Amino acid sequence: MQRLGMPISDDTILRHLKRNAARADGEAPARIVGIDDWSWRKSWRYGTIIIDLERREVLDIFDDRSVVSVAQWLKRQPLY
Repeated sequence: MQRLGMPISDDTILRHLKRNAARADGEAPARIVGIDDWSWRKSWRYGTIIIDLERREVLDIFDDRSVVSVAQWLKRQPLY
């Protein structure tokens, strides 16, 4: 965030995204999702984000990048 000139920590941004993702639970299920992972620290710690591409909203954030975590999340989602 420092490189972008934003005086806020990465953890604060993630907390905000998770809080907003929790509010979206009552809405209609997402039809098109995007999944991306990133490295907090190269070859050490990773995260995964799931986004509703139609609404441009964060649906969930994981503290890992495992296929099992994403598969469990997808199984919990209602079908459109």
